[in-house]
Amino acid sequence: MTSLGVGDPPGTWLPINSALQTFLAMGALEDITALAKADDIYQDFLPGFLGTCISDDKLYGLPFQCSTPVLYYNKTAFEKAGVKAAPTTWDELLETAKALTIRQGSDVSQWGVTIGGGWHDWMFESYVRQNGLVPWTKEKVMFDAPESVNALEFWLRMAQEGVMPTASTWQGSANDFMAGRTAMLYHSTGSLTNLRKSSPFEVGVAFMPKNKTFGASMGGGPIHIAKNQPDAHKQACWTFARWMTNTANQSMWCKETGYLAARQSSWDSAEMKSFVTEVPAAKIALDQAAYAGAFLQVPGYHKVREYLKSALDRTVIGEIRPDVALREATVNSNREIDRMLRRRG
Repeated sequence: MTSLGVGDPPGTWLPINSALQTFLAMGALEDITALAKADDIYQDFLPGFLGTCISDDKLYGLPFQCSTPVLYYNKTAFEKAGVKAAPTTWDELLETAKALTIRQGSDVSQWGVTIGGGWHDWMFESYVRQNGLVPWTKEKVMFDAPESVNALEFWLRMAQEGVMPTASTWQGSANDFMAGRTAMLYHSTGSLTNLRKSSPFEVGVAFMPKNKTFGASMGGGPIHIAKNQPDAHKQACWTFARWMTNTANQSMWCKETGYLAARQSSWDSAEMKSFVTEVPAAKIALDQAAYAGAFLQVPGYHKVREYLKSALDRTVIGEIRPDVALREATVNSNREIDRMLRRRG
């Protein structure tokens, strides 16, 4: 962001897809639509993933490491608690979390469920989508909509009923899961390989439970190309981006991490078909992506995320009501979005 702001950008970079509108407001991105139309981009890249790089029908990047949150669960903990299947609805999630929570007095040795902190705003958007609402447009956020407030009220209920910790960190929540300190975990599909290989128990993977509908917010990052650089550099960046996202590399990255391959040809390859047969969980997030969309693509997203995370944190610890917290986050976020839109002109 600093190098872009002073007019000395890198030739290409990999951010989160939420940054798209912010970079456009800064006039930083090369429109690669013409390059893409001369190649196989629109034929082979999965439309939902490619859509995270599109604004006003123009393509501004190539999806590289695509993800959604998923629900990980400890199959051994499920068996010990007599839980036969992963929850598929919010109500089932709460009841399952109650059955899995192990408490002695005020000490909890195993939480029922943990929502990975640090990126809990990403998880929260998925919950709002499960209520049938995308809580933002390119010009504003709707964190205070009834669907959003209801989602946060459910989080607060899980915390108040003692099945979910009131705070966590991204890596800490993964460590807690692998150590058996939480039986279910909301985390990125990009964590699949690490959790599967590092846990001393069999790891299950499921769709995030639905409320009105299934829903997920797409994470991960596209490869962008800077607008303000010589044409020869742009062409070199395009060659690099195409290599990074080719069929073989997308397959390799998916297998090694858990991030989703963005190309259909990767999923159709013999290598990936064999991998999915061996690790069926690798395809869960791909199937869930049918219910997913881009994550919080608003100008000034970095500040907007902080406003939202603060609202979530303050609510879950009982400092403020969900509706009040989300109203504050909405007002502050839309003020920042308006500022960025005026800058864009």
